[in-house]
Amino acid sequence: MVSAARRMNCVASNITARLKELEQILGQQLFEREKGRLVVTPAGRLFYREAAEVVTRARRLSQMFEPDVPAGVLAVGALDVAMRSFLPDRVAAFLKAHPRMELNLFIRPSYTLERMLIDGELDLVLTDGPIVHSLLDSRFAFDEALHLVVPPHIATVDDIDWEKTTIFLFNTDCFYRRHFEAWLARRGVLNPVVQTIESYDVIRACVQAGLGISCFPHCMLRENRNGIKVLSPADLEPGPVCFVWRRNGVSPSLTRFVASMTEN
Repeated sequence: MVSAARRMNCVASNITARLKELEQILGQQLFEREKGRLVVTPAGRLFYREAAEVVTRARRLSQMFEPDVPAGVLAVGALDVAMRSFLPDRVAAFLKAHPRMELNLFIRPSYTLERMLIDGELDLVLTDGPIVHSLLDSRFAFDEALHLVVPPHIATVDDIDWEKTTIFLFNTDCFYRRHFEAWLARRGVLNPVVQTIESYDVIRACVQAGLGISCFPHCMLRENRNGIKVLSPADLEPGPVCFVWRRNGVSPSLTRFVASMTEN
């Protein structure tokens, strides 16, 4: 007890009092007191084993965060095009360079990403932008080129009979659908016939069958183009994708992640 008191920089009576208080809290006798010495009881051995683990974990917690070493769990949401083309190699490089960082990555449409970000469910999103919002800040990430996907017999955009042509697109919460519909409106194509299909594979099959046309982001056209033709009108501008975060939610981990994603 005297040795313990020296290590704790207190008098032995303080330690004796704390041990008795602990036994009262636990309702167990941790020591047998014999002729001025303490003998550990079976309950005391069990308590020591569990307490030693807690103390060890507490010490690890105090050493978890080091200056200039990013550590934490980032919740990031992104459009499918970002997950497919922009993020894979960058995320792998980031995690390799920052082993104490963890990422939870989610694919969601634009409106859902913005809501989850504002509600605090996500720390950062990659979505169409730029976003103007009093609670949010954004930074440009990349442009995604858009193309018309048409049956092979259509040579140019001018060959499309918009009044008789079915357009296959994702749902109205899809940024690229809104972008494409705005392009149609600028060309004077109002109230087109649109069918909602949320699968690029199914849309591709419908176009191959000559049932209509669609608008695809560039990253969705890397694979087989058999049975379709890809048109790239000059006035169909690419869709900008931005990093977006809450103004009051900036952390060193988030800042480091965004910087890593934008490095050459």
